[in-house]
Amino acid sequence: MMLNKLNQFINTFNRDESGQDLLEYALVLLAVLVAVIAGSTNLSDIITTELGKINTSIGLLSLP
Repeated sequence: MMLNKLNQFINTFNRDESGQDLLEYALVLLAVLVAVIAGSTNLSDIITTELGKINTSIGLLSLP
């Protein structure tokens, strides 16, 4: 009985094409995620440089 239900589920899953759409959306999401990570690495370098400049400027200030 349990094996019959499992077999029926597998047959239904093979005929259902919505899983293919889900896979396509997952691949697009993965591509976007890779692009965001690549862009954020470059942005991180820029932010680090600018914060270093600000830190240097603050260090040069003389307080009374």
